[in-house]
Amino acid sequence: MRLPTIDRRESVELSDLRELRSPMLRTSAGRVVLAAALAATLAGIVLLARSAGTGRAAVLPSGATTGCVVLDMSASISGPVYERVAATLRGIVNANQSICLVMFSDTAYELLPPNSPPGALLQFIPFFVPVRFYGGTPVFAQSPWDQFSGGTRISAGLIAGDTALKRAHVKHGALLIVSDLDDSVADQAQLDAEALRLRREHVPVRIVPLFAESSNKSYFAALFGSNSFVDPSAFRHGAHTHVQPVTAAAPWALLGLGVILVLLLAGNERWNTRLVAEPA
Repeated sequence: MRLPTIDRRESVELSDLRELRSPMLRTSAGRVVLAAALAATLAGIVLLARSAGTGRAAVLPSGATTGCVVLDMSASISGPVYERVAATLRGIVNANQSICLVMFSDTAYELLPPNSPPGALLQFIPFFVPVRFYGGTPVFAQSPWDQFSGGTRISAGLIAGDTALKRAHVKHGALLIVSDLDDSVADQAQLDAEALRLRREHVPVRIVPLFAESSNKSYFAALFGSNSFVDPSAFRHGAHTHVQPVTAAAPWALLGLGVILVLLLAGNERWNTRLVAEPA
């Protein structure tokens, strides 16, 4: 008996097809299961790859589509604090998530609109990197914001950031405060009202404290919640660098699915290769 195949020229002659029915069914079932496992694994990899390694968990709340960086450029942000600013900006770039940028002091203004690519922040990083060291103290070049620096009104930055997100019709945005949290006493009433409004409108706020005093951190924890602070472990200290970028945990789930996919592909090659007739 001749078993039908797609390619008639390479058909295999069989004397009794009945004896092969059970092995054929087992083989077919195995192929179906293997194909389903491959499809499910590949789908899982695609879904995880959309966010794996992006650092969203370390920088912005889960589910946030666009983050607005509210960067403190008041007079108290200078010198060694700049190194932490540079590290934070690099971390946000590594997070690979669309952003906007607002700088504030006494007033606030928008430098990058919402949904800007994270790489747009790279142009600002050189202003926060020391050009040389003098007696162990970092020396920074003059920045375009030196004349802008003054007092600190964090409420102005939050209002500008939230306004930018709303103007761009961002539905799942978040605000990321990068500041030493040394807010002006005259701004506290406005800041309290703004924090209450953001909480009422379910706008998440994350905070990167730039060597903030414990009293200021406690105040902002009361306003936005203790879980609003970026985990300090996101800043890793090395032997040759003071501060390194904000990073997320390694994508172990994605790596695991990758290993499973390789094993399934190997199994497919092992069990589903074309039969080769041995010479008589």
